[in-house]
Amino acid sequence: MKKQFITALLLFITLSAISQTTPEKKKSSVSFLVNAKLGFAKISQTGAVDLNGTINGGDVLVSFKLGKAWNLDTGVGMFEFDGNQAIAGNETSLTNSYLQIPVKLNGDFSIFDNALEGKQKIFLTAGFGLYANTLLKQEFQTISGNNSASNLGWNFGFSSQVGAKFVLSDKIGFRFGLESQADATKMKKDGAEQKIKNSNAVYFGMEFKF
Repeated sequence: MKKQFITALLLFITLSAISQTTPEKKKSSVSFLVNAKLGFAKISQTGAVDLNGTINGGDVLVSFKLGKAWNLDTGVGMFEFDGNQAIAGNETSLTNSYLQIPVKLNGDFSIFDNALEGKQKIFLTAGFGLYANTLLKQEFQTISGNNSASNLGWNFGFSSQVGAKFVLSDKIGFRFGLESQADATKMKKDGAEQKIKNSNAVYFGMEFKF
C-alpha cells in the first residue's frame, strides 16, 4: 500500500509539473474576411464630364495579425460601377466591371477599460491601404444597341476605412463601416483615359478564424 501511495504521489507530481510547463495554445494569427459593399462613386473620362453612379461588390481577404491591434489584409475584390450619361443627345447607361487587389493595414482599438482585456466584444476599427484596379469590361447601353470593350488597363489608388467589429465567438466576428477610395493614376488604352475620382461605400462582412 505504501509503495502504491508513493507511486501515485510521484505520478501526480509529474502530471502537475507537465501541465504547468505545457504552453497555452496560441491564438490563430490568420483569419479570413468576406465583405460586401454598396455606395456611390464618380468617374473621370476622356472627352466627357465626370459621371456619378453607384458601386456594389465585395472582397475576399486573408488577414495576418501583426501585433496586439494591427492586421495586414490582402486578397481580391470585384465591384461594378453603374451610371447614366448623355452622349450626342442620347441617354447612355454605363457599366464598368472591375477586379481589385487591395493591401490594407487595419487596427482594432478597444473602447473599454483595460480590465476587460481579452473579454471585449466590441472594437473600433480604422485603417488605410492601397490597391491595384483593372477594368475587366465596360458596357454602353443605348436605345439603338449595346457596345462593350474588355481589358481596358490597370491603375493604382489609396483607400481608408473606419468602422466597428463585433466578436461573436472565438472563431467568428462581424464587421461594418465606411470605406473611401480614390485612384491615384489613370487607366490608359487606345488614347482614352479614365479613373475613379472618389468612391464612398458602406461595407459589412464576416471574419472567420482558423
